[in-house]
Amino acid sequence: SKHGRERSKYYNKGFEHDDRTMVPHDGTRRVSFKNHGRRNNKHNRQRGWDSKIRALLQDDDVEMNCNSRSSERYNNANVSRKQRRGFHQRLDRPSGRRFLTESPSYWYKVTIRYGGRYEKDYLLKLLGNYIKPLPFIPIGYKVTSNDATFTIEDHNAAEELLNADKRITVNDGFKINLQVRSFNPLVEIGSKITETMTKVMSSRYNPYTKALDLSKFHLDTNFLSENIFCPLNKENVMLAVIGIIYESIPDLVALDLSNNKLSSLNCMKSMVEKVASLKILHIGQNKIRDIKQLDALKGLNLEELVVDGNSLCDKFTSKDEYIRAVRQRFPKVIKLDYVELPPPILFDVEDEDCKLPPSQASFMCDPDRGASVVRAFLEQYYQIYDSDSREALIQAYHDSAQFSLDCVLLPGQHSSTCSAYLPESRNLFRVPSIERRIKLLKVGKNKIVEALKSLPNTQHDPTSFVVDLVLFTPVLIELNVCGLFKEKDKADSAVKYFNRLFVIVPVGTGFCIVNEMLTIMLATPEQVKKVAKLKEVATASISIPVAPGTSTALTLPVELDLATKHQMVTALSLKSGMNLIWSEKCLAETNWNFDQALNSFLQLQKTGS
Repeated sequence: SKHGRERSKYYNKGFEHDDRTMVPHDGTRRVSFKNHGRRNNKHNRQRGWDSKIRALLQDDDVEMNCNSRSSERYNNANVSRKQRRGFHQRLDRPSGRRFLTESPSYWYKVTIRYGGRYEKDYLLKLLGNYIKPLPFIPIGYKVTSNDATFTIEDHNAAEELLNADKRITVNDGFKINLQVRSFNPLVEIGSKITETMTKVMSSRYNPYTKALDLSKFHLDTNFLSENIFCPLNKENVMLAVIGIIYESIPDLVALDLSNNKLSSLNCMKSMVEKVASLKILHIGQNKIRDIKQLDALKGLNLEELVVDGNSLCDKFTSKDEYIRAVRQRFPKVIKLDYVELPPPILFDVEDEDCKLPPSQASFMCDPDRGASVVRAFLEQYYQIYDSDSREALIQAYHDSAQFSLDCVLLPGQHSSTCSAYLPESRNLFRVPSIERRIKLLKVGKNKIVEALKSLPNTQHDPTSFVVDLVLFTPVLIELNVCGLFKEKDKADSAVKYFNRLFVIVPVGTGFCIVNEMLTIMLATPEQVKKVAKLKEVATASISIPVAPGTSTALTLPVELDLATKHQMVTALSLKSGMNLIWSEKCLAETNWNFDQALNSFLQLQKTGS
């Protein structure tokens, strides 16, 4: 009946042994224990026994003692507790294993709580043995507030140390408390670190090949022995290294920066100027992710480059694409990642042709005709300008000439040093008013001379003059002259710098100024020193006696025409760096003997006179 079937269904639930089964077996009886009572009875003492017994049966060394229930209960609890706490073999990666996110800076700081109580070598040996065979290289070990800290670079080793927390027992019975976290180191470049860096770089430099090996820079034994953490992927460390190279080995040819965890090359931009001789660069096995990082080094004439081992290499679909990207930045590369490349296709232009021409002390667009005109104009103009009266300058200006004055103060300079010029300064950055701009522009020779007379009396230094004749035609001359001067009325007056731009037109048998712009500012110390040195050399070269025996025969002076003298003055100015006025005086003192004048100048320049 239905009632009987239901009774039979519940009657045998957990109270009788039932070995009936339709599946053939080997005769071994099966045992099944089931909970008694209602399903939701939370106080059922039978609940969970099946899992406990299974845990016991998994142990091969279970003690089968039916008379010792207390021992059985103890073993059950012990196994269960071990499972909850995760007592497994360390290399089995238990379910409770902790994972460490990879550090953006690629460094990890390990802290050993109360590690200061133990010897350094003893602790490090314990940790190294525990994480074998992973690499374990502690850097910058130190003890602070009884805690020991150090830095490591290997992510797997750092994660293994994280999971070693409270699993290593020291000799006094305590377990080591380990803390591991990502670490962005702050490196202060002091005298000690700079001295050690110089020592490291000196030991890694090959003077015969002019090669410097800075691979794994932070792992150098000199750093490790002194517990100095000096990673090359920190910007201030890299800049310090470049500074040492610039001062000690500016002719460096080969540099190896591999295995330094470099992710950015922006801090290496200064190498383009400071290590311009570099031909070979190894930056492989780093953390460079984008080929655009190499843009920071554009300008280096690299012939060999190693980038292999950086993730940027994986972004190229073909070898040719990779080579093109590199040669866009370094056209002369013939060896890439240790592989010889086909010769690059370059314009047949020598390097010397690509360089800017050297600057000249003075420039004459037409030295044959313009030099004499310029020299005569400047001598007459400044002879009057530096006199007690500037009234005669009215003859030098055109009736409709225009004149403007501009006074510039550099940051940190006090306005009192240029107080005589600032009220009339027409600096368009400082004078926004259109009406005032018009008022400050002097139009007509009378107003111009009145403005010049209102300025302090001056004494210009001809040895400081740099003259550029930009344009010289029969109808128009553009002349620029700059140099140094002092104010006569002030004994303690600071040396000032001037720049004067003249636009000149021929009028009758002479010339007149139609436009002038005068800029005045304080001279820099470098300008004053440079002019003083040039003045010493030029003055000495004029009065130096001719060495005996330099001439074997007495030669009568040959009268030179004016055009030839102008050419000689210009040529000596270009070769010596002296301005036109001192070049002419030097030639006149040596009887217009060009070679003698130049040799005298060079001789005194070498001796530093």
